[in-house]
Amino acid sequence: MADPRHRVRDPERVAAVHATGVLDTAEPPGLGRLTRLATRLIGSPTALVSLVLDDRQVFASQVGLPQPWADLGQTPLSHSFCQHVVDDDAPLVVSDARLVDRLKDNLAIGDIGVIAYAGMPIRVDGQTLGSFCAIDGQPRDWSDEDLAVLEDLAAAVATEIELVRAARHAEETSAVVRRILEVSQDAYIAIDADGLVVEWNPAAAKLFGRTRQEAVGEDLAQLIIPGEYREAHYGGLTRVRTTGVSKLAGQRIELPAVNREGRQFPVEFTLQATRHGGRLVFHAFLHDISARHAVEIELRRQAELIDAAPAAIIVRAPDGTIRFWNTGAEHMYGWPASAARGRNIHRLLATVFPGSTATVERALAANGRWEGEVTHRRSDGRSIVVLSRHVVRPDSGGAGHEVIETNTDITGRRNAEERLAASERQFRVQFHQSTVGQAIVGLDGLVQHVNEAYARMIGYSPEQLIGRRNEDFTHPDDRAEGTLMTARLFAGEQESYERTKRLVHADGHMVDVHIGVRLVRDADSTPLNLIGVIQDVTEQLRAQRERDAAEAVLAERNNQLELANGELQRANLLKLDLMGMLSHDIGTPLTSIIGYGELLVESDLPKPLEASTAKIMSAARRIDELRHNVLSMCTLSETRLRTDRQRVRLAEALRDALDAADQQVPLSCPPASEVLVNPAHLRQIVVNFLTNANKYGGGATAIEVTTAELSTRIAVHDRGPGVPEELRAHLFERYTRAGDNGAAGHGLGLHIVASLAEANGGSVGYQPGDPVGSVFCLTLESA
Repeated sequence: MADPRHRVRDPERVAAVHATGVLDTAEPPGLGRLTRLATRLIGSPTALVSLVLDDRQVFASQVGLPQPWADLGQTPLSHSFCQHVVDDDAPLVVSDARLVDRLKDNLAIGDIGVIAYAGMPIRVDGQTLGSFCAIDGQPRDWSDEDLAVLEDLAAAVATEIELVRAARHAEETSAVVRRILEVSQDAYIAIDADGLVVEWNPAAAKLFGRTRQEAVGEDLAQLIIPGEYREAHYGGLTRVRTTGVSKLAGQRIELPAVNREGRQFPVEFTLQATRHGGRLVFHAFLHDISARHAVEIELRRQAELIDAAPAAIIVRAPDGTIRFWNTGAEHMYGWPASAARGRNIHRLLATVFPGSTATVERALAANGRWEGEVTHRRSDGRSIVVLSRHVVRPDSGGAGHEVIETNTDITGRRNAEERLAASERQFRVQFHQSTVGQAIVGLDGLVQHVNEAYARMIGYSPEQLIGRRNEDFTHPDDRAEGTLMTARLFAGEQESYERTKRLVHADGHMVDVHIGVRLVRDADSTPLNLIGVIQDVTEQLRAQRERDAAEAVLAERNNQLELANGELQRANLLKLDLMGMLSHDIGTPLTSIIGYGELLVESDLPKPLEASTAKIMSAARRIDELRHNVLSMCTLSETRLRTDRQRVRLAEALRDALDAADQQVPLSCPPASEVLVNPAHLRQIVVNFLTNANKYGGGATAIEVTTAELSTRIAVHDRGPGVPEELRAHLFERYTRAGDNGAAGHGLGLHIVASLAEANGGSVGYQPGDPVGSVFCLTLESA
């Protein structure tokens, strides 16, 4: 027995996972509905049906899993929380996996984003196959209601897996039955209540000289019944349709038959009536009895076939003692031939007949055969439903007789039929209640079924669409592509296709839709109809077109910006040339003019020359000031000004600025006041304020310093006309002059002052004086 702590590696459990058949197929629709239901009920972004193998976990269904894991459909166990649910055979619930020692190193936390996790075991036939889990990328406390929902859905997942496994077994069983009919030595014919052939096996083709394609859909009476018997045949069919009862069902009947060439010969057959989907069908196994003289030879030949047949074929004595038990019987009932031979079949298998045993014995005595459904018990105690055919034949000694039973297990088929009926009912409900448009179109292009969502999408009722051609609602320009893609489905080049097309609404406007189409085929791969799923994407495509247009506009604007950047680069080169000219070509001669002017000023000049020399010096200094302001402006434009601030005693620095401006102005400053500033920048700012006050305000009248806990304010007052209100908002911008009283100026000084203050972590401002004049302020950080 496997160690319960390592259930993940248990070979029997891994084999049970593979045996479900879920790993070999596309996502079962039932599992997909359950995972989507989980995310809606408990509000988690991700839900998984994880089947855990010994080296990985495979997602039979998933919702909300990120890429690439969603496309891969599986992860190694290094990324698996679900393996712990299997090992523990118990739920695993964590609010934050990063805080759990057992999980904190799991790679799913980083690679997939698993933080909160709640997983319930999926148990089938006593084995824990995996986990039905909900995942959140954020820490989460799972409520009792959340866990109860997950537990119920996990049970539903287990049931769905059992249904998938049973359906797979039913399909295999059905294939075996078809193969038996194909290799059967008896002719097998099935007709409906109207007498039309619905099945015709190879033995029937051989016996009557007509292929299955020639026989199916034709009147049986016209194919094999001699003319003199046809009226009775038709009368019997009429009686069965009226009463629902067949007098010949279950009886062994001998009647003449006729083959393709018109040769008449006797046949023996047993008739059985069944209902499939409410339709009455008659089944008959026929054989030519014109060669009864070769019965013993034929029986010996058939004995070899019997042992190799997949059905359970048993030979017993009239009292039920088993004489022969083929391989098919061993597989069906689980008893080896050595254990079965010599025992009473009805006691060994606990046979339950539809009626009494005496009724079966009387039928065998009267007709030599009996056919019907019985219930048998296998060696493992499980009950199965068997389609059983009993035929009496002479025993090997010729003095008595024995019975041959041919038994076929139809348990899976019966269950599959019931599940199929339930599935069809569920499909009809889903089809009509879905909020996504759905339509079924015949091979002739006519609409067979539509749901309300599709009809509403194009402005009709479902009744108005049924029977009309599907192309009538498709834009003419989109029809050719649809025809081409449908041809690919018929040719088997692809199973389905998706495309975007335009539908014509009842009021004439176009509806953009995304449509997925699949060709439905029967068991013989014959096309039946087309199923389409249609989603209205009109708003989505409109938004996409608007986004494309916006991107085109942005691209054009980017091109314009690139052109503008080129112009700016050329302007910057011109600016650098200008700075070089101001610094060297103009600065050098200007320095000479000022130097020689100062020599002349200091010399004893005649009165007329003193005035001329003063004008020359004034003009030269104005030009030099303009040159420095332009260079400062260019430097500020090139990059943000940086500076090194120092602790500066403010009273000394302001007296130094007054000396530099050659002005005598009352100064009010606390003696201990200190600020953090570049001393040269402080002097330049205050000199600028004093110079402007002299130019525009008749001279500064006071300098006042006020201190706060974190800052210090320096205010320069004048009694001039003040700054016009319309200029105040732009006063510290380039080329704005503080006034217009006839004084010369270029409008760069205050902009430079503002930049110097900002570089020192301070600011400048203006406020009108009270009652007249101006106050220019500098605010700096206190030291």
